[in-house]
Amino acid sequence: MRVAFAGFAGLLSLCVTAAAQPAETVIVTATRLEATAGANVSVLDAATIASRNPGSIVDLLRDLPDVYVQQSGGSVVSLFTRGAKPNFTLVLLDGVKANDPTNTRGGSYDFSTLDLNDIERIEFVRGPASAIYGSDAVGGVINIISRRGGPVFDAGANVEGGSFGYVRTSGHVGGPLSFLGDGATANLGIAYTDNGMPVAGSTSRGLSLDGSLALPQIAGVALSLNGRFGSSVAGAFPDSSGGPRLAVLRSLDHRDIDESVLGAHARRAVLEGWDMALDYGYYGRQSDAVSPGVAPSPQTPTGIPDSGDKARFNRHQVTWTNHLSFGAVEAAIGVDMQAEHGVDDGFLDFGFHIPTHFALNRTLWAGFGEARWRLDEKLSLSASGRYDSAGGETHFSPQLRADYALFEDTALQVSWGRAYKLPSFYALGNPIVGDPSLKPEDAETFEGGVTQKLGDFGTWKVEAFATDYSDLIDFQPGAVPKLVNLSRVHVRGIETSMELHWGALTATPRLSYTNARNQATNAALRDVPSWLAGATLLWRPSTDWDVSFDLSHVGALVDNAVPTGDVPLPGHVRADLAASYALTQNIKLHLGIDNLFDAHYEEVVGFPAPGVVMRGGISAAL
Repeated sequence: MRVAFAGFAGLLSLCVTAAAQPAETVIVTATRLEATAGANVSVLDAATIASRNPGSIVDLLRDLPDVYVQQSGGSVVSLFTRGAKPNFTLVLLDGVKANDPTNTRGGSYDFSTLDLNDIERIEFVRGPASAIYGSDAVGGVINIISRRGGPVFDAGANVEGGSFGYVRTSGHVGGPLSFLGDGATANLGIAYTDNGMPVAGSTSRGLSLDGSLALPQIAGVALSLNGRFGSSVAGAFPDSSGGPRLAVLRSLDHRDIDESVLGAHARRAVLEGWDMALDYGYYGRQSDAVSPGVAPSPQTPTGIPDSGDKARFNRHQVTWTNHLSFGAVEAAIGVDMQAEHGVDDGFLDFGFHIPTHFALNRTLWAGFGEARWRLDEKLSLSASGRYDSAGGETHFSPQLRADYALFEDTALQVSWGRAYKLPSFYALGNPIVGDPSLKPEDAETFEGGVTQKLGDFGTWKVEAFATDYSDLIDFQPGAVPKLVNLSRVHVRGIETSMELHWGALTATPRLSYTNARNQATNAALRDVPSWLAGATLLWRPSTDWDVSFDLSHVGALVDNAVPTGDVPLPGHVRADLAASYALTQNIKLHLGIDNLFDAHYEEVVGFPAPGVVMRGGISAAL
């Protein structure tokens, strides 16, 4: 953290030479230029989140088109976008990169560690974005934006309880800070969650703090800061063990995780048509874990030994961006630097401890540019590119896009792009399955979509895509399980969603089909369901009531565990119901029933989903 604050102090010293434009909220639309909401963009705003009244952020992510959320007993949450692995979705917390390259999923983000408190907005872009963000942004980008303080004092608190020992409390306070000058605002939030034990052996408890600060102009600079800290303790049956249903060894994994995020954003208008932005982001993670291993089986005769590890990882990122506007042409050019440092000290137990150690320092330098030319009111053409250099390897990620307004209410979008993913620290250095010779993964995507306004009733979107992966890193089970580069993988799919309004009722149905296959074997990729479908209904019969009903279908897929080998998991349908009632102007009562019809299914082999989960609570606001 001392290095993080030193970097932050350096940022401040640079910012005081910059000048005046109000700070803007970071908006993810796979572009550094003016935000556009194409067919591949979804947004969950504060009003939708409040009406949905979800039990966790996982319930919100299930509402996004072409997203499969896999939960292992409630303690680890992985997100698959368009059939892409979890580490192919870049996760930003208030614009700060938060993917963790030390985890077993190769650099994904574990959403089970993120609390709902103070989440103002979730923006999701499907498709490659390495031309903007570099490594990791292969399948999509999710930006989770926190609450900001406003010009009026605001405070609130929430208490909930429910089935299986679930308890959650949260609160926030925000508003103007007049002693710092006109326009200064801040927000501070805190939350504690104990998920109880929804699945045998699976426990998770966490505390989170978040804050934001917007300062008045200093020497002509608009500066904003944001931060988030989370600490969690979790237990569960080990990955690939067969879970509470099949695991031979009945001892549990144990994980202690601390996660820190810090961001600083400065913006300045230099000349008419030219403004400059400087962004600093810090992400740090400490994880202490022990595992009892997995018993031998026909697939893995030696089993997986007991192990432990202490992983320490931090990332510093500084981005300098120049925004230019010349009549019908907009452009952004700049440079980006990321410095990553990771160390993992642990042991393997073969009746005696064998110490393990892995460390990696990686610095990435990048130059990027993007331009959009509005030929007329109907047609615009965009081109972007990013050149990355890391450890002697270079990558160029181009992207082209065209947007055309076919009619007044009909917009077409076509794009092509290339993306890449560097091997994670885990993939390179894990003593059991890692391989330091693994190659970076590459992807090429063509996509086209239509956005159709349906008069005053809503919007309909449809998007088709084709992605070809090369050197895809995947898990190869067997007597000696390991991570390997697959030759080529093809993914083809189509997704559609609608947002419909009828008076007090809003409906958002969604449907997607994905075909992901290894071209060498013609086998479907594990953990990728072909069909995903669902709908969320939000009903507000009066100003006092909010009612939501969410129905989701996940198609059949193939998973793997040491006791079973590859095994098909049948599809399932799940329904959630939630309601809130304003008892007074400042007090609301909440009730939720998750898995309303008690569907029995497994998202991971041997880890049964919880049955009906009841939760209720009360919130107060000032």
